[in-house]
Amino acid sequence: MKYEKAKYEIWEQEPGIEGVYKQIERAGRVCYKSNDKMTNNSSRDFVQKMIDSKHYAMLEHGTVYLYVKYDYHDGVDIMGDLYNMSSTLNSNPYTLHNHNYETNESFFTTNLRVLVELYKDDWEDILKKYYVDYDARFNKRVTVFFTCDRFTGESFLRHRVFSFARESTRYCNYTKDKFNNEITFIEPCFSKTNKLAHEQMTSALKYAETYYKYLIQSGWKPEEARVVLPCAIKSPLVMTGFTKDWEHFFDLRAKGVTGKPHPQAKELAEPLMNEFKENGWIKN
Repeated sequence: MKYEKAKYEIWEQEPGIEGVYKQIERAGRVCYKSNDKMTNNSSRDFVQKMIDSKHYAMLEHGTVYLYVKYDYHDGVDIMGDLYNMSSTLNSNPYTLHNHNYETNESFFTTNLRVLVELYKDDWEDILKKYYVDYDARFNKRVTVFFTCDRFTGESFLRHRVFSFARESTRYCNYTKDKFNNEITFIEPCFSKTNKLAHEQMTSALKYAETYYKYLIQSGWKPEEARVVLPCAIKSPLVMTGFTKDWEHFFDLRAKGVTGKPHPQAKELAEPLMNEFKENGWIKN
């Protein structure tokens, strides 16, 4: 066994439509720790596989910014497109829309799942015609990768407006080489305040790892052997959401507006909140 410290990383989506696909693959491969299979050309095929298998949840991590303009003079767009997209996407709870009435420009922020489900036959055409990279006229979505323990992740999952991807204890076999044949645990931020308690915790986690390996060796599948895994296990989690949703997340997990945050949640949420402020994504 080994310990890791809790941490986070903001995943900025790469430019262009290819950046949408890469973000989806990056998030999706967290579930099975299969990031070693990523190549320069694998993302589009990965996305298509998710669509074919109807595993749409991973598509939510690909943020889509659509710019639509109606102009009688230069024919940038026809009124039918603007009306159709406005009426369809405006009623979608996972889409935010800004409109400039003086210039008749629309700025939609959504995710690839929305397009695939609403425009089953035309979603690729819509991307090619209307996709642009983010600028301040759009509502921003942000993806964060958390290295956290299982129960801190459980508390984050309560923020249901987000999109999630999480390493699966059902399918991940921690006796395999990709995990260095050991289980990694998150060391609690409060654990070293009491040396004896820290030693006892470490002993308990070593026992859990030992019996997990015994169960695997006896023929149990990972989905069966996981019954002995403790809540301290490292449980990587990807979260994607609008900045307004992150603000509410910070209210609960960093500021504690509804009660004192759990120290392991605050350990991650507070510095992340400060980085959001520094980037100008949320207000002070």
